[in-house]
Amino acid sequence: MTLQQLRDFVAVIEHGGFRAAARALLVSQAALTKSVLKLEAVHGVELVLRMQSGVALTEPGRQLLSYARAILHDVDEAMAMLHARQQAERLTVVVGASIDPALTLVPRVAEDFRRRNRQANVHIQYGAPGSLVDMLREGRLDVVVSELPGGLNTGSLCVEPIYREALFIASRAGAPVVLDGATLAGRPWLVLGETNHARQPQDALRDVFARWGWPMPATVYSSSSLIAAIDEVSGTDTLCLLPERIFSHPVAARRIRKTSVDGQPVAEREVAIITKGSRHAHAGVAEFVSMTKSLARIRDLAFA
Repeated sequence: MTLQQLRDFVAVIEHGGFRAAARALLVSQAALTKSVLKLEAVHGVELVLRMQSGVALTEPGRQLLSYARAILHDVDEAMAMLHARQQAERLTVVVGASIDPALTLVPRVAEDFRRRNRQANVHIQYGAPGSLVDMLREGRLDVVVSELPGGLNTGSLCVEPIYREALFIASRAGAPVVLDGATLAGRPWLVLGETNHARQPQDALRDVFARWGWPMPATVYSSSSLIAAIDEVSGTDTLCLLPERIFSHPVAARRIRKTSVDGQPVAEREVAIITKGSRHAHAGVAEFVSMTKSLARIRDLAFA
């Protein structure tokens, strides 16, 4: 006995005959008849009486019909459950985002993704680039949208640059910054992001200061919290390099001042989509990555 034989048997009874059932199931009447006959032959019992007016159930057929309907109902429920779970997993995307993409790009893509996929779940994990990449390697994230961490070992990672992020000097509002090497070196500096035994806070500033010929500051410390960094900069003489969009964001507007060098950013860094391997985990991730690339190409217009 197979599920298909049970479905064919139930269809014949519910449609009142082989011809009507075959038409409804879009199969040949001969195939449907063969299926029911085989069910009867295997178990040595007549289930359906063929008559000119249609079909009628024998007593064994009547009893089997009750069991068949219950079995098929349970099977359909089980299949629906598995399908729903598969759909939920396919359309759940866990995204890691560092500061700049977390302000505008990633939330907008998540909103558009949910609008396109009504049952989709998008979870956004905010953090520093190195920590996010570690979470990606551990399988806790599907994709990371972040500036590239210093000394990143790409290994099995797929890294796709999408735009360059401009960095400016942030200082307390109302306190102009004198772009003099000695003055800058004498101020405390805060680096936003994580550090470890291999990467110290001053490492994040070394290339920038060398580019402009400034001596390295004596005091450099770090913070993993954007809010804490803005509080520190807005209330003290501490300086910090921050992405351009932060200065107009409500959390920072009118609290910190943006300073450039000859109208140019103090530094730039690459923001990329980082995934684990060249193949995406599932269709939902591939779609999210594609939408992120598309919006990144027009980000200056989209978020003006």
